[in-house]
Amino acid sequence: MFKKKSAVQISIEGNSDKNLEIPTILVKYWKQISISTLALIVTLIGTIAYFAAIKKAEDVSAKYEVALDKIQQKNQKLSSSKQESEQDILEAKKSIMQIDSTIQIINGKLKKRGINTKLAYDNAGGPIERDEENIVLLSEYYKAVLLNVEKKISSIPIGKPHNGHVTSRFGYRVNPFTRRGREMHSGIDFKGRMGEPIRATADGVVSFAGYEGEYGYVVKVKHQYGYETRYAHLVRTQVKGGQKVQAGTVIGLLGNTGRSTGPHLHYEVLKDNKKLNPENYFEL
Repeated sequence: MFKKKSAVQISIEGNSDKNLEIPTILVKYWKQISISTLALIVTLIGTIAYFAAIKKAEDVSAKYEVALDKIQQKNQKLSSSKQESEQDILEAKKSIMQIDSTIQIINGKLKKRGINTKLAYDNAGGPIERDEENIVLLSEYYKAVLLNVEKKISSIPIGKPHNGHVTSRFGYRVNPFTRRGREMHSGIDFKGRMGEPIRATADGVVSFAGYEGEYGYVVKVKHQYGYETRYAHLVRTQVKGGQKVQAGTVIGLLGNTGRSTGPHLHYEVLKDNKKLNPENYFEL
């Protein structure tokens, strides 16, 4: 097909003409060949551009997939955090309900001791706040309530002033000196050793500290809500009249002064000048 050749004369200004032999078929069909070649080149360029576009699209798609994956992970974390928060709120509400129940029980016990700590208000009203999720404000409210209850309890003579064995209880008993007849014992006696510390059972102010007849050396402490405690037969007092004391303060040392048959503490609890059984106040 390419054996037949045709001569093509090429004239260049300033130079002699040159003859160039090329296959006759190329001369005869040069238009078709040129068009085919151009079409091939265009097709090749289009193919390259197509694959380049596909590659770019794949890269962009991959980047979007990575971005979407990160967004989904964040959404999962947010969803998990929300669920955990809701669970925490639920647990907090349960705890608050338990606290509220405990406060009501404490209020009932304090009421029996003449102290009113009710949370209800007379002549009050208004719309109910529905923002149940505001646990922070609710916890602050109960913190204030508990601090108020704690303050009230600290002024009530609760607990024991000494951990010795109880040798004589509140009420009528046989006369410990004559072993005959009955006498009213207005407190609790704790057996102990000379010099052991005696502690106040509530916050208050010392109304008397010194020697007083059958009490021997005695410390009397006035508390809020009409309460008073007395600690008798001490070998020595550790406080002075007018001094403020807190629950647990050492107010004197166990002794055997006054009307006593041996080293012990005589402990009394009074409410509005009426002597009560101290054993009812050993625990809340």
